[in-house]
Amino acid sequence: MPDKKFTVTGTGDALFLQEFPAEYSAGLQKVADFIKSCDLKITNLETNFSDFEYFPGAYSGGTWLNTRRECLPELQKYGFNCYGTANNHCFDYSFNGLLSTIDLLDAAKVAHCGTGRSFEEATAPAIIESDGVKAAVFAVDASFKDPSRAGKATRVIKARPGVNFLRHDTIYKVSATDMADLRRIAGETRLNFFRDLMISTGYMTPDAEGFFNLGELKFTTKEGLPETSCHPGDKARLTEAIRKAKESCDYVFIVVHCHDNDNRKQENPPEYMVEFCHACADAGVSAVFGGGCHRLRPLEIYNDVPIFYSLGDFIYQGLRIEHLPADFMEKYGIDIYSSAEEALWTRSRGGKVGLHCEKPNYQSVLPKLEFENGKFRRLTMMPLYLNFHRQDKMNGLPEMASGAEAQEIFELYRNLSLPYGVSVEMTADGMLTVGV
Repeated sequence: MPDKKFTVTGTGDALFLQEFPAEYSAGLQKVADFIKSCDLKITNLETNFSDFEYFPGAYSGGTWLNTRRECLPELQKYGFNCYGTANNHCFDYSFNGLLSTIDLLDAAKVAHCGTGRSFEEATAPAIIESDGVKAAVFAVDASFKDPSRAGKATRVIKARPGVNFLRHDTIYKVSATDMADLRRIAGETRLNFFRDLMISTGYMTPDAEGFFNLGELKFTTKEGLPETSCHPGDKARLTEAIRKAKESCDYVFIVVHCHDNDNRKQENPPEYMVEFCHACADAGVSAVFGGGCHRLRPLEIYNDVPIFYSLGDFIYQGLRIEHLPADFMEKYGIDIYSSAEEALWTRSRGGKVGLHCEKPNYQSVLPKLEFENGKFRRLTMMPLYLNFHRQDKMNGLPEMASGAEAQEIFELYRNLSLPYGVSVEMTADGMLTVGV
């Protein structure tokens, strides 16, 4: 371990779709200077790069996202040297869109991780070296759809391009009376007819004692079980990769994309996310950078490992989508030749609902973690405000928050993190910090 300091930043989701307006230059510079002061600079790239020459996927991460290739230098103004690409939008333009993004990042010589042309590429870390310090960065998506999973090659069958993934299981706890009612409903509606057929013919295994599947939903009467838990094979694979990387690298970091919550509050991480982040820390990561749910979630410092359960959005240009496929128009009952602007207006019920209507999706923090001799020493965070009040091209772009906006973010993050034993404080220069 080199006897020197090493600094790292990781951001929330960079939902980056178009070039920045000229008036953003000063705000961008202040944020970029903070990012560039770090050795390792990570962001979650939540878009694809192509020029709309590829067909869209049959499904999307909620909205089909794509950014023209010529815009990449705009994003690079922040100074990032590592892009996590494992998220629910990486397949919005199917295999071609995913491969186009990988090819562009490779051509620009930008390190990236989380997707790949094969399972091995998708699950491999990016390696960043700075002044004699070597760091590995993994990225994993917990909010994927099955067709986007990267796959291995055999002697005959080619590898499948895709995303590095973390699966999880969900079990709902019910009383014995409720379980009897579920079985009755299944019988009356014949909802489980096909499932029962698959079980009787050996294609599926029977429900274990104390468990019952109603369609795709699993219920139990057993006590003491978590509602959600990591897929044991995925957790073992990912934590073993961390241990292996730690053998040759001074530091290991992981970016985790997760939309799920605890079914009580959007700001609460699900049980399996906490389980996974703790397992990553036990395996040797130095910090976890979470995102995906578009808003801040708590900060926990677990065994001296900072875990950002979600850093929210870093860029949110969701109102600046250039084009949308016919699938989107048909979903909302409008003409397939409508503009993206018209389609988004329809989905938002005339601008009344959606991510762009909720201020917490425009509030974030930008952390700077300082390490020395392999140990976490200090954390400073810049409060970020993404210009929620603007209805022009500045909407969704991050600037250092000040005044009432900074105070609001500070109080939000403090209240989120206190239940996790972390006391967030605001310093005289408007930055946030914690006692270590």
